[in-house]
Amino acid sequence: MKYFNTTVFSFAAAALLMFSASMNGQFLGGMRLKDTDDGPKGQWMIYGSFDYSKTNTPSSSTSSVGTSANAGVPVGVGYFINNNDVVGVNYAYARDVVNDRTVYKQNEAGIWYSPSFSLGKYFALIGQVDAHYVWGQKLSDVSASMQDFNGYRLRAYPLFAIFMGGGWALKFKFAELSMLQTKVKGEGWTKTYVAGISGSAFGVGISKNFNFKKKSDQ
Repeated sequence: MKYFNTTVFSFAAAALLMFSASMNGQFLGGMRLKDTDDGPKGQWMIYGSFDYSKTNTPSSSTSSVGTSANAGVPVGVGYFINNNDVVGVNYAYARDVVNDRTVYKQNEAGIWYSPSFSLGKYFALIGQVDAHYVWGQKLSDVSASMQDFNGYRLRAYPLFAIFMGGGWALKFKFAELSMLQTKVKGEGWTKTYVAGISGSAFGVGISKNFNFKKKSDQ
């Protein structure tokens, strides 16, 4: 029952964040496009980011690679069900290495939904909700072996989009509300919460729209 209540709370909080993004979009002069307007309805979109970093010191070296730190920004494909709303599937990956040894790696995959408000021709305010299954391995705190873990993540966040033409767009994630729960066999659940604006909530990605319907009509 405790986990059910936590899940319900997380979904309610995600809905509140999406509602807040909607109100902010209207406050900034945003609008929802009509189906009769010229827009991306019926198009496909791919999006995501990829990060790599490495630090060397005289005594050690560390590196990380993935779609973003802690798999915070996934890569995905989506379909515009109308000019404002996209649904799809996505995947995220993160890996940390210390002194040439992997100490942590995480995968997550799931579904997502994203509504948007147009802020003129070149900008938009976007909200996104992810529901992911999570799995991976981490170095044990009490032994030198890697431990398997799995769990789930629920996440909602706003994005600011800049349209660059040709279906390309830059997207800036600037806040997050999320719950990550993972479990190692034989141990209890580890819970991680993010709420608001912080270093871990920032991210930058790029997306590209594809209009296959137009190509087939030509």
